[in-house]
Amino acid sequence: MRRVFREYLDELGKIDVETILIIIYSALVLLFAMFMKRTSFILPRDVFIERLLVVGTLYGLAPFVLYITFRHAPKDYGISIGEPKKWFVDVLVFYLIFLVILFIAFKFTNLSNIYPLYRKARHGYSFFFFYQLAQLWYMLGWEFFFRGFMLFGLEKSFGRLTVMVQALAFALAHFRKPQIEAYGAVLAGIILGLLALRSRSFLPCVVLHYMIVLTADILGILT
Repeated sequence: MRRVFREYLDELGKIDVETILIIIYSALVLLFAMFMKRTSFILPRDVFIERLLVVGTLYGLAPFVLYITFRHAPKDYGISIGEPKKWFVDVLVFYLIFLVILFIAFKFTNLSNIYPLYRKARHGYSFFFFYQLAQLWYMLGWEFFFRGFMLFGLEKSFGRLTVMVQALAFALAHFRKPQIEAYGAVLAGIILGLLALRSRSFLPCVVLHYMIVLTADILGILT
């Protein structure tokens, strides 16, 4: 039995330690966020908004445990503005593509009954604006986790295949969303991953993802 365990440990020893920790740690953080019950400490009357703020903070801060452990530079996790003049064009092109997809999806599915997810956002500009601020905060942490921490953290071991690794986790994190959106998350995860690698930054992914979500919310109200 000891020989068997030793052989398994030897196999693990062939894998980069940081890669092992990033994968295990990412899985634990994602599972914790998914199973975490709604909190009501800050905004007891708006538990949905509070969850966005809490989970967004979790995704944004959790990677810094390993960031500090392995003494990384900010750019190692995609914390950089990259080249805005270059990635702005990419963001615009992909946004126009997703805009067409959104129009089609809202016309032929029931997404207009689902978005915005925060139902009060339909009841006035103040609710909508408040929701969008919380959404932006959530998106910042979400994108840093997938397109910063996971993508760049695993690049050393997987090369450009790291795009597929984070896209898989990203798609599975959508299992509670509408079915059509969950399937679309596979392609979206790949596109966002490539965008981050090309720009060496997770920030353009925040911009693109938030623009898509904001558009979905507006379409949900108008259609």
